[in-house]
Amino acid sequence: MKKNITAFMIIISILLLTYSINIFNRIYSFNHTIVKNNINYLSSDYFKGRLAGSLENLEAATYIKNEFKEIGLLPFNNDYYDPFDSIYPQKLNQDPYFKILDKKGSLVKEYKYGVDYKEEMLSFKKNHIVFSNKDYIKEGNEALQVIKGNNSFLFFVPQGEDLSFRSSFMAFEPSSQDMYIMLSKNALKEVKNYLSKEYTISCFIPFEVKETKLNNVTGYIKGKNSSLPPIIISAHFDHVGSDAKGTVYNGALDNASGTAFLLELSKYIYSLGTPERDIIFVAFNAEEFGLLGSKHFVEKYLNEIQGAKVYNFDMIGSSSVPLNIMGGKDDSDNTKFVRSIVSTLNKEKINYNLTFEPSSDHEFFRKNGIDAVTFCDSDMSRIHTPKDDAQYIEVSAIDRAFNVISKEIIKEGFDNNIFLIYYKDIIIFSSSTLILFIFIYHRINSSKE
Repeated sequence: MKKNITAFMIIISILLLTYSINIFNRIYSFNHTIVKNNINYLSSDYFKGRLAGSLENLEAATYIKNEFKEIGLLPFNNDYYDPFDSIYPQKLNQDPYFKILDKKGSLVKEYKYGVDYKEEMLSFKKNHIVFSNKDYIKEGNEALQVIKGNNSFLFFVPQGEDLSFRSSFMAFEPSSQDMYIMLSKNALKEVKNYLSKEYTISCFIPFEVKETKLNNVTGYIKGKNSSLPPIIISAHFDHVGSDAKGTVYNGALDNASGTAFLLELSKYIYSLGTPERDIIFVAFNAEEFGLLGSKHFVEKYLNEIQGAKVYNFDMIGSSSVPLNIMGGKDDSDNTKFVRSIVSTLNKEKINYNLTFEPSSDHEFFRKNGIDAVTFCDSDMSRIHTPKDDAQYIEVSAIDRAFNVISKEIIKEGFDNNIFLIYYKDIIIFSSSTLILFIFIYHRINSSKE
């Protein structure tokens, strides 16, 4: 009897070991070095900051599409590209200037770009203004507003006199300003003084608002039951481009990191096998224009994605801050979807924060009642400056995000399959039990002899 039971346990151990080894051999090993290399590439000067509407942004979209195809993702809705219309600030082949002119139009002084002044792209509409004290001007301690007809121009001293920060271009955001210009304190003081002496100021910024067609990049893994609500995994790949003198805002953390993470994560998920439901991967465009890509995607596919679970990645690569899980403004730590993720964070002993604000691509999903969060390393020390460079990306933060999302995907997409979660542990356990029961089996045989 003991011999039969022991033989049975040997067979069970062999089956467990074989099955687990097959899973081990099949599952792609997520590699943070490949993520870092992709961050290096996408945030290189070659892509010139990936401004939506630029040729370099289109090249980035093409790269992501080709990666999706190579991984084996299917084109979502029969196309890897999901196009939508927008406007964007096209750079002109001219130099910026900020000049003081006398009553005869002769040059009195020309200020230095990037030192004394610089454009702020927040609601850029007009690229040129000429004004004097004959125009309607509102003065503040650190600001000067000029109103000419129906147009308004704001000259201001930014916080810390930091002219390096470059804001998003909010394409369709209503604003009372047609142009923002950052000035140093000394430049603003001098401008006010020149105006009091009836000099004229002329400012030109070499960008022009143009219409364009942009692309999200989409792919998916077909699940066993496509009628079930899908899982959506996303990141935006655009950034803020380069300034009027060609300084590139590479956007390594924001958000080459999330895009590179998305690509590597998709390889891992694809290797897990056929999920229970469809899993859609989306690289959103024009996040920096006011979340336009995700807004378009939600509006276009609203009926198909009702009940979906959305995991968005925006800035993955700084372990100096806790992993931030960002929900919608009406969410809380009691929101069911947030609680599910928190349970995984706690099991993995991850240091995290919860915030609830509509400041990334989860916003329009939440506005339409779809569960969505953004994973974010909220290190704002270099964001939207030329210092957001790949050299500061930390692979430990990449691994941290993967340790959480990999468990969440298996939970939501593979019915919490314990073999996918614990296959390494099962290999160790089944190997140990196999050795043990083989030893016992031989002892039983030896005793009978």
